Amino acid sequence: MTNNANDQLLVAEGPSPNGHAGDGVQDHRDSFATRAIHVGSAPDPVTGAIIPALHTATTYKQSGVGKPIGGHDYSRGSNPTRNSLESLLTSLETCPDSRTSVDGHDDASGGEALVFASGSAATAAMSYWASLQRSEGGGGGTDGVKGGGGHVLAVNDCYGGTARFLSRAIQATGVEVTYLDFEAAGEEGIRAAIRPDTRLLWLEIPTNPLLLVPPLPLIAKIVHSLPADTRPLIVVDTTFLSPFYTTPLVPVTPDALPLADVILTSLSKYSSGHSDIILGSLTLSPDLVRSRPYVLQGLRFLQNSFGGVPSPRDCHLMIRSIKTLGVRALRHGLNALRVADWLSRHPGVEDVRYPGLATSVAFHQIESLLSANARKELQYLGWSFPYQASKGGKEGMLAHTRTLGVPFGGMIAFRLKGADEETTGKWLTSLRLISLAESLGGVESLVEAPYGMTHASLPAATREKLGITPSLIRLSVGIEDVDDLIADLEQAMERM
Repeated sequence: MTNNANDQLLVAEGPSPNGHAGDGVQDHRDSFATRAIHVGSAPDPVTGAIIPALHTATTYKQSGVGKPIGGHDYSRGSNPTRNSLESLLTSLETCPDSRTSVDGHDDASGGEALVFASGSAATAAMSYWASLQRSEGGGGGTDGVKGGGGHVLAVNDCYGGTARFLSRAIQATGVEVTYLDFEAAGEEGIRAAIRPDTRLLWLEIPTNPLLLVPPLPLIAKIVHSLPADTRPLIVVDTTFLSPFYTTPLVPVTPDALPLADVILTSLSKYSSGHSDIILGSLTLSPDLVRSRPYVLQGLRFLQNSFGGVPSPRDCHLMIRSIKTLGVRALRHGLNALRVADWLSRHPGVEDVRYPGLATSVAFHQIESLLSANARKELQYLGWSFPYQASKGGKEGMLAHTRTLGVPFGGMIAFRLKGADEETTGKWLTSLRLISLAESLGGVESLVEAPYGMTHASLPAATREKLGITPSLIRLSVGIEDVDDLIADLEQAMERM
């Protein structure tokens, strides 16, 4: 590719990643909602169909031995529909900093995404990478070369499935895992916890289920002060937010490094939005792909070797679902902010955790993590940044909602005051609209008790230490009418 002196336009000399020759790359950056609809969804060049075809083929004709016609030989390794989804995810995770093709249908950020059959499959590949030998593109393990062993420094409060894999399933590789409360550790504690053989720092923003917010800017500062070619990678699970609300792969300033190297997401949640697809992904920052290309090589090797890839049908359905992610995510956040405020004022509730609530201990970190896209959408609705609570407004109106804080995802954690396991169970089953179920991020509101559901596999001592007690509730706020949701919560409270 060539670049003119004013960096006005990059002109493609060959075909773009999706095969549209001569598309070029435009310098202005399309916004989130535009990318969500257009990237990976070029009209069919033969039929003109607006929705791209679903490619279900498992194998592809070759023009000669080892010469695939369209770059695909077997769908476990690559598939046109999956590639379109990967292009879309890369574009959203790097939005609005990165470029797209002139027609807006192809990502041109330089980053890369890999889609897996589930978030857990993505977790398996990423954690296994730490012990994979360098010759295959891995982290090299203990010595950084031969493979085997190595160290992962993970946030102490994380999804139960992630904790299960890191604590039990990965042990056979020799990888050692240390769990750290990054908030409490501070700079000195974080530096002390990073070892010479630390290959990954594993974070969640916010954490599951306690909605803690590790100090990502501080963590990035510490990691980037280490030797660039051997420092650990920063992996951030943003499942609770989606790229609508946070984009750690985008540098805060043009001359800065991104806050994360890899974004891990369970696409089954907000990206799907309808509780009917199970997929996961890893997205690598353009900086990581450029500076350490072997990481992409290693993860592609593991994706193909493990075979934990999704069906083209699920990828096709996910592309469709993501087209409305921006609309849904904003409503999730607005609803959650109001529900969190209501819960914080109810006498039967304590310890409400929603990072976007102005009274939250994590609220001061939100602005540094809020994506440019979310900021733009909220400013349109009257929010100002740096955040300043507006005055007045009738409860339930937008002006009043702006006084409560900043929408930041749809997840809330809280405790039923004085509730034991039996009381919590009765409360959960007395809700009328909100369903008792695992998972999150769907258009419908869901509620669960981590103690006996998503985090039941954790040792009892670990749950007690973290504060995952029978009274803890995790609420995924949907996009129903928020007054109906509050009424449902209130009637359940009255039955206690």
